[in-house]
Amino acid sequence: MNRITAATAALLATTGLAQADISRTDQSMRVLFEEVGPTRQYAELSFGTVRPTAGTSNARVAYNPLRDYTLPGLAYLARVNDTLSFAVIYDTPFGADVGYQTGVPFFGGNASVDSDALTVIGRYEFGNGFSVHAGIRALEASGSIYTNVSGNLYHQLNATSDTGLGYLVGAAYEMPEIALRVALTYHSAIDLDFTGTEQSFNPQTGAAVGAVTPSAFSIELPDSLNLEFQTGIAEDTLLFGSIRHQWWDGFNLTTPVGRYVNFTSDSTTYQLGVGRRFTENWSGSFSYQHRTSGTTPSDTALSPTTGFDTITLAGRYDRNNITVSAGVTYGFPGDQIVNTAAATGVGPLNFNDNEILAVGLRVGFRF
Repeated sequence: MNRITAATAALLATTGLAQADISRTDQSMRVLFEEVGPTRQYAELSFGTVRPTAGTSNARVAYNPLRDYTLPGLAYLARVNDTLSFAVIYDTPFGADVGYQTGVPFFGGNASVDSDALTVIGRYEFGNGFSVHAGIRALEASGSIYTNVSGNLYHQLNATSDTGLGYLVGAAYEMPEIALRVALTYHSAIDLDFTGTEQSFNPQTGAAVGAVTPSAFSIELPDSLNLEFQTGIAEDTLLFGSIRHQWWDGFNLTTPVGRYVNFTSDSTTYQLGVGRRFTENWSGSFSYQHRTSGTTPSDTALSPTTGFDTITLAGRYDRNNITVSAGVTYGFPGDQIVNTAAATGVGPLNFNDNEILAVGLRVGFRF
């Protein structure tokens, strides 16, 4: 019973479908606690698609600047013996897909950023309910940004990073008889060195100004702290939740030309939900998620929303050693004010008609 409801509850949190900004997955340690098959192994494939919307009442900019994106994921768990296990997780933890239409009186710009991360984790169980886990995380990123960096000129930046390394450490406590589990994990910051090109443009005419020049810069993706918990509260019923804090304050993307991104606030995401087993094969869950808002007004048109509130409905079907989970998330990214370029005459834009819809699918194999 506990396995069925707990895994269902974790579906949408694992694929990070509720995120509508640069942070897209929650880096959960759930896979470390999955049940394994006869050969002490477990593997899963996951896929999510996200459709965010940011709307403004200004008739001169009446379209959605946020773009749809997908979230593929892979995970593998092997239990060496009763005390030692290890896991490998692939995810796409950071990204941005924002694009304003050209030829309109608002020089908003655009951004397309992707990342890939591979995490290797080891876990040791002491046999009294306590365990510790630690691992190494490798991450790469690439993308392009077009926005106002200095004066009246806009700049196009295209860049690809090297492979940055970070680490994670954590501990957990379990009481299987009441389905209790509490896990705390710290993820370190990761430094990335980028190389690419930059070019200046006149935003009103679209004409290039000057030549394409090489560019080199560094960024530091922030550290984070995750608290995940669950406990049985009645027959076939589980309460679960999580708290995730990320230290985004001070994060910036600065090149020799100027500063493209500058975050001035941290973020905290809260989740609380209930999972329920209906039959031996079917279970489901309902959860609510809230993410705190950042700085308002936004210091960049590339962030037309801030924070969010979402609800998630998920279901799971188990048959033999195969598990299929699916879920839907719907919610509202927070209102944001974006200051436009002075030359447009449009004035500040209030993005207050925001929605997010996402679906996710996960297939797990115990073997």
